[in-house]
This record gives sequence, structure tokens and C-alpha cells, in this order.
Amino acid sequence: MKFKFQKSRIEIFFCLFLLCSSFSLIAQTTVKGKVLSASDNMPLPGASVIEKGTSNGTQTDFDGVFTLDVSNESAIMVVSYVGFKSKEVVYSSGEISITLEEDSALEEVVVIGYGSQKKSDIVNAVSTTDLEKATLSPTSDVNEMLRGRIAGLQVNVGGGTLRPGGTSDIIFRGQGSIEGNVSAIYVVDGIIRDGGIEDIDSDDIKSIEFLKDASAQAIYGSRGANGVVLITTKRGSAGKVSVSYHGFLTTKSIERNFDVYSGQELAQLRREAWRSTRADDSYADDVVDNVFTEVEYDNLTNNRFVNWEDELMRNGFVNSQAISVSGGTELTKVFGSINYFKEDGLIPSSSYTRKTLRLNVDQKISDKFSVNFDINLLNDDTDRAANVNVITTSPLGSAYNVDGSITRFPSGEELSAVNPLWNLREQNHEEKGNDYVVNVTPIWQITNDLQYQLKANLTRRTSERGQYQSSLSSAGDDVRGIARIDNQLRESYLIENILTYDKTINANNSLNVTLVQSTQENAFTRTFTEGQGFANEDLGYNGISSAIGNVTVERDGDQFRYLGYLARARYSLLNKYTFEGTVRADGASLNGEGNKWSYNPAGSFAWKIHNENFLEDVSSIQELKFRASYGSLVNDLGRAYTSLFTADFQPYIFDEETGSGFSPSTILPNPDLKFERITTLNLGLDFSIFNRILVGSINWYDARTTDLLLRRGVPPVTGYTSTFFNAGEMQNTGVELSLTANIFNTEDFKWSVSTNWSNNKNKILELYDDGNGNAITEDNSFNYYVGQPVGVIYQYAFDGIWQEGEDFENAPQANSESANPQTDLRPGDIKIKDVNGVDEDGNIIAGPDGKITQEDRVFIDPNPDWFGSLSTTVYYKGFDLLVDFYAVEGATKVNPFLNEYNNGGTLRGDINGVKVDYYTPENPSNSFPRPNKDAADQYLNALAVKDASYLRLRTVSLGYTLADKFTSKLNFEQIKFYVTATNLFTNTDYIGYSPEVNIRSTFSNADTGYPDAKSFTFGVRVKF
Repeated sequence: MKFKFQKSRIEIFFCLFLLCSSFSLIAQTTVKGKVLSASDNMPLPGASVIEKGTSNGTQTDFDGVFTLDVSNESAIMVVSYVGFKSKEVVYSSGEISITLEEDSALEEVVVIGYGSQKKSDIVNAVSTTDLEKATLSPTSDVNEMLRGRIAGLQVNVGGGTLRPGGTSDIIFRGQGSIEGNVSAIYVVDGIIRDGGIEDIDSDDIKSIEFLKDASAQAIYGSRGANGVVLITTKRGSAGKVSVSYHGFLTTKSIERNFDVYSGQELAQLRREAWRSTRADDSYADDVVDNVFTEVEYDNLTNNRFVNWEDELMRNGFVNSQAISVSGGTELTKVFGSINYFKEDGLIPSSSYTRKTLRLNVDQKISDKFSVNFDINLLNDDTDRAANVNVITTSPLGSAYNVDGSITRFPSGEELSAVNPLWNLREQNHEEKGNDYVVNVTPIWQITNDLQYQLKANLTRRTSERGQYQSSLSSAGDDVRGIARIDNQLRESYLIENILTYDKTINANNSLNVTLVQSTQENAFTRTFTEGQGFANEDLGYNGISSAIGNVTVERDGDQFRYLGYLARARYSLLNKYTFEGTVRADGASLNGEGNKWSYNPAGSFAWKIHNENFLEDVSSIQELKFRASYGSLVNDLGRAYTSLFTADFQPYIFDEETGSGFSPSTILPNPDLKFERITTLNLGLDFSIFNRILVGSINWYDARTTDLLLRRGVPPVTGYTSTFFNAGEMQNTGVELSLTANIFNTEDFKWSVSTNWSNNKNKILELYDDGNGNAITEDNSFNYYVGQPVGVIYQYAFDGIWQEGEDFENAPQANSESANPQTDLRPGDIKIKDVNGVDEDGNIIAGPDGKITQEDRVFIDPNPDWFGSLSTTVYYKGFDLLVDFYAVEGATKVNPFLNEYNNGGTLRGDINGVKVDYYTPENPSNSFPRPNKDAADQYLNALAVKDASYLRLRTVSLGYTLADKFTSKLNFEQIKFYVTATNLFTNTDYIGYSPEVNIRSTFSNADTGYPDAKSFTFGVRVKF
């Protein structure tokens, strides 16, 4: 019975198993559907359809149709296709239709010059920037906004860049020339600009692209050899009129990583400087030996000092307001904007005000004809900072008299420095500018595939700079005042005829051909007038005509003419292989007869590896594209008339009367001068993987410049000082990496991390020979050295400070055979490293030889080993946070704070300076030498060579965008508030206001070295 019962249980279980199995089979569900492109409703063959959470999947057929058995009616299908955004679809009975949106990351349209392309089709090294991040920098300089945004791009902030209204230069992929042009050109709305882009407000910019390899740059020929910045401004669109407003207020404060000597510290430095000159090493008497003036000694005794930074520096302030209107119909589209920017600088009397007006109109005349009309107007006013001597003015003096008036000589002696507050009051220096840019572009759509454009541009820039230094200022006191007026006019005319043929032959073949004829003329004129001696100073420089002393008038001018012919062809095969060839012939008036024309050929190839059959099943790769390009472009000197004889005005006296004459200029003309040629090989890889979680590109390049434009001295007996000529070769190589990780990308929470990293190695490969076939490997006059980079530092190697008890008698520096023997070497002097020796034949041999000679100097590359940025962006329910770091590693500079008398670097104690740990017998420092009143240390220049690497927290920005449910009630499209902190901290060992730019000489009025600042911004963006 038991067995029968057990058998019965088994039979029942078996029946139940069969029943459940049948239910399971019945539950398995079949899904049928079709996958289409959302843009044109065309089928997508080969699209992937996978049941979520399983490996169960299929692909669509040629008609985009698929059939898939899924586990149950709750199944979710993941549908994906290369170039489109993936989509999750819930099971639905019957045949379903699934549409996929194109992925904007690949289908973004990129301007490439004389046309545009989808980003996925780009065949050259072309980069774009995130304007939303860039415009968070509160500056009027668009270039400064781009720092760290693009791999391979450096922003040169030399000169007066950081002052209000200052401008900077962009350098692509290192310095490709020694004496020729090194700056990139700007092309705004298809027009090559003469000069910078000061007239463009960042709020008017739609996109910025960068052409980095020779194949991309070849369309601009000799003008584009150093890189091309393509700027496209905003235009109107058909539909509702849209009004946008962006305003922000910024406060700025000075940023520095050093201290100057306080009153007591400067007093002690001066005592030490006097002490080191005395044979018994004793301190001089403060009063008897006149170590201090009477005023200084009184202030020192009463502990009464001046903080000149507090007296002369202030917080800067920026006020920027921009409003734009966009709209139109299918026939007429308009974009207009008005922008106001005002910055008050850190230094009193420094400010910048800019007002711009832009109007872009697109008018459709018929189905075949249309015209674009653009006008941009600018008016700006600049007050340039006077010399304020914040660093070097002694704190021991007095800024004011007892009655509260400004004292002229703080130290109480007329031979001492003038009070910077006094000079600030007694001089002014201002500039007014007016620019207008007009573009007219008629367009004729001859057929669906053939288009003709005529681009016409007129750019006119005028400026007037006026300066007055009164008879009470330190500069004008001996001539009863100085007035200067500098008037400049720049004009540019451009005409281009552009014919474009763009044909999609079939699904597997497409062809694009562009033909261009271009002509441009740039003209510059300048009139400079200086007058001295004024009986009435009330009018300032406006009273220059009443000068009763010397009056000088100078008139300068030059003119450049360019003529170019371009042909570019691009062919795409199977949506996998793209070939592009470009050639441009350029004529320029810069060179001598026979050398005015050049030819600029380039070719490139791109392979969309992700479209190959062997990767069709690899769902983790959305894009994998290999690029290769090779091109040869010429570069000019950027200086007119160097191939021609020129003369300068030279008055002379004959028969006791002054005559008007001319004498040859200092540059010996070279009628054989020609272009230098930059030939570049670029290899690149663009990729997007893991469903676009990781997107990036890598570029490697090798650029060779031949027939270098060089400068060489000529014998003075000729009456000239130097000449320009062609010779030699230089190389730039580098690697660039751009990477973005989209870690989270949901509707409410997004988090991405971006970085770009670049390095560049610059080296002179060859110079010239001596005329007898012997190679010249160095030119000390112009700092050219074979095997070394341009601008290399050639200096003795600092090896610390000589200490008590060391062997001074046998020191290499004390050797009588040294180049500059120091027979009186003593503790506290700078120690120089004995690096090299010289054999009997005069050849340099490595290793010490017991003496310090010119051969002991070492080469130091001033260029960074690498530079780059790291930023992260977080978005959560209307809040967005940006944190952005910028780093430069391995850069080197000669720091003027540490070796120049006018910057207090010589430790003589006469003037103030940067506080350093200097040597005294009681403080045997190994970093800085002993102060000396009579003379600076012989090798102070070696000590001033310092590492200028830095890490900067450049931007922290927090924004909040009101939710749609609030803005819609107010009939607004967007309301956003944000706060931004800029230059929050800089980690560097370099002493100065900024590791990027050296401070100017404090006794100079040159417009260089304005101090850097940290800033805090509050801004509002509104759109309705």
C-alpha cells in the first residue's frame, strides 16, 4: 500500500509539472515591432532590441522590423542604434512602432570654416568649448574665458592682460615660429578679423570652434598656420519673439602669496645691508651714519608706518548687463543685443567701460535668394593705471603731511622716491575707442546641391589715447608738464566669393566641394604727438597745442594685402570612410618680388570603425573614429616692408639752420625674404563608449617649421643693426587628451566629470651656417640654440648660499681662471654649481673643472611639461554646481622680484621688496644671499630662475533654475540665479601676484604686469 501511495504521489507531481510547464509556455509572449528614426520616420536596420536584465535579444531587419519572444507581459525592451539615443519600451500587444532620437553628442553641427559638418563626420582636429562654463568668468576678454577649456590651447596673459579692458593672445600647440606670427587668427561669422575680438560680447556668441591641425587650417592658408578660432554669433529664428537678459555684479580683491617687509623688518634689512659693508661686521649707527632719513627715523622710533597696499589698492568691481531680442518669420529673422560692461580695477585710475550693439538680420527674398546683414558697434573708454609703487615704496616714510595733505616725498628728501599717491593725482592716462563691423552676405541657392555666397566686410577701428603728466609729477617736473596724444586708425576690407556643391549621391556616397576666391586689405595709420612745457595745465592733454617747449610729431602707417584661391573636396563612402583634400594659393604683399605667392596643401582621412561589421554586435561602443591628417602651410613675419628699403625722419642742422631729412631705418632690407613653412602630421582617435558614459578624443601631432624667419645682427659700419632672413628648422610635438565621464544622467540627477590634458615639446633643430658650410648651433645675441626650445633660459645653476667654514679659497668661483672670479668670496654669497669643463680643443665636457666659466651655464626650458584642467558638474532638481581646477606643471620663469633693483630684488635696503629669508651671521639661510648696500650679488640672476608650476581652483559656481511650474505662471521660459567664485586659491611656490605673469618694474609706466585677483559674482539669467 505504501508503494502504491508513493507511486500515486509521483504521478500527481508529474501531472502538476506538465501543467505548470504548459502554463509557462502559454505565458511566454511574442513582441513584434518596427524601429524608426524620429527625424525622418525612416526604418533603422540592424537596431538592437534586448529584453532588459537578460541576454535575450534580436536585431531589426532591413525594413526596421523585429520579432522577439519575451518572458512575460511586464517585460521591458531596450532599443539602441548607433548614432541614436537608447530607449526603453514596455511590452504592448500588437505591432508596436518605436522611434529613436538622434544623439546630439554625435549629430551636433560644428562650424569648420566655409561651411559646417555634423560632429560625427568631422575628419580633422576640430574642438568645441562649453560656452555655459566659459561665460562664468567675469571678464571682458573672451580669450581669458577659454583658458583650460580646450586641449592644446594656451592663453598668453603677458603685458596688460589682467588690467581692466586688457586682452590676451591664444597660442595653439606651442610656438611655431621664432620671429614670425605665433598667434591664432579669429574668424567671426565667416569673416577673418584683423586683430582681436574686443568688440564681441560673450553673451552674443552661439559657438566657438578651434581648428588645430594643418588640414583644418588649410582653408585659411597662410593666415591660419598658427590656429584658427571660429566664432559664430547668435541669429534669429522664426516664431515667437524671445527676450533674454543676463546681468552680473562682481567684486574683486587682490591675490598674492607673498608679504613685503613691514616697517621694522625693512629697517632691519637696511641695517644688515649697511653692516655687510663694514670691515668689523658691526652695525652702523642709525643717526650718525645716516642709515635713515630724519622722517624715517622719527617714524621708526614712534612705530609709525605706512601700509602702501592699503593706501593704493582697492577692491575691484564689475557691472555687466546684456539684453537681447530674437525672433522673426520664415522670411525675416532678427537677433539684436545691447551690452554694457564696466570694470573698476584694483589700482585707482584703472577702469574700463564697454558698450556694444549687435544686429544680425537674415532676409529671405525668394526660394533661391537670401541675404544676411550683420552690424556690430562698440564704444569703449579705458583709464590706464598709473605707476603706484605698492611693492617698493618704503613703509618708513609718511604718506600725508600733518595737515592731511599728500606729501610729495614720503622719506623727506627730494632725491628719494615720489609719493605714489602724489603721482596718482598729478597724471592721467586714458583711451577712447570706436569700432564698427559691417558684414553683408548675399546667398544664391542655384540648385538644391549648389550654392553661391558673396561675403563682404568692412571693419573700422579708431582710438585716441591721451596722457598728461603735470609739472608736479615725477616725470614732468623738470619740463613743466608732458602731454601725449596717440591717434590710431585700423581698417580692413574683405571680399570673398564662395561656391559650395553638396551632394548626397546615394545612401553610401556623398560629395562636398567648396571653391573660394578671397581678397583682403588691412591698413594701419598712427599719429603720435608729444608736447612739453605748459603755462596753463588746466586742460591736460587737450591743451597740447599750447606747449611752449619741445613738440614732437610722429606719423606711422603700414598696409597688408592678401589674395587667396581655395579648393576643398570631401568624399564620404559607406558612412565609414571620409577623405578630404584642400589646397589654397595665397598671395601676400609682405615679401619681396618673386616670393609673394605660396601654396598650402593638406589632406585628411577618417575611418568610422564603429560602423564596421566586426563591431556591430559590440553594444559598449557608440563611436570609434580614427583620423589622420597631413598638411603644409606657410607663415609670415607679420611685419610690413622688411624686404624694402625704408627711412626714418631725421632732422639735421646745416648752415646754422634746422633742416628736414631722412636716414635709413635700423633694419637692413632683405629682398629675398619669404614665408616660413609649417608642416604638420596629426593622428587622432574619437571615442564614445558604454552608452556614452565615457566620451573623449586623443590627438598626437608633429609640426616642423622650415625656412624659419630669423633675425641676425649686421656690422654697425653698415648703419644697420639687424636683418631678417630664412634658415633653419624647428619642431613642435605633443599629445592632447579630452575626456568626459557622464557618470549619472537621469532626469533629476546628472553628474559629469571632464578633463583635458596637453603637453608640447618645442625644439630648434637647425639654424644656419657660417657661409663656409660650417653649422652655426647658437646665436647668443638673439637667444637661438640648436636642440633647445624658443625662449630658453640660459643661466648659471644656483646651488645655495655659501656658509661659514666652507673652503672659499679653493671654491670654483674664486678661481682666477673663472669668467668673473670672486676673490673676496665670503659667507652669505650665492653659490654657483660647477657643471661643465672644457678640453684642450675647446669642447665642452661634462663634470666640474674647478672654475666657473660660460660653459657652466645650463639650459632651462621655460615651457610647462604639461597643462590641463579638471572640472565636475552636478545637476539636481534645478540646482547646478560647477567646480573647475586648472594646473600647469614644469613651467619656469625668471622672477624680477628676486633680481631687479627696481623691484626690490637686490636686497640693498634702499627700497622695499618681497620679504625673503635672507642670510645673516645669526640666520645662516641657504635660500637667499646676505644684503649688501653697495652692490647686488654677482649671480643674483641665477637665484631668480624659479619654478612657476601651479594648481588653481579657478571656478566654483552654484546656480538654481526655477522650476517650470513657477516660470510658466509668470510667462517666463527661464529664470536662473547663480553665484560664482573665481581664483579662490592658487597653490604655487612662485612668488608674485600671479604665476602666469610677472609684475612690471615698479618704476616703469609700461602697461605690463597688472596684478591678478580673486572674484565673487552674483548673476541672473532671464528668458521670456
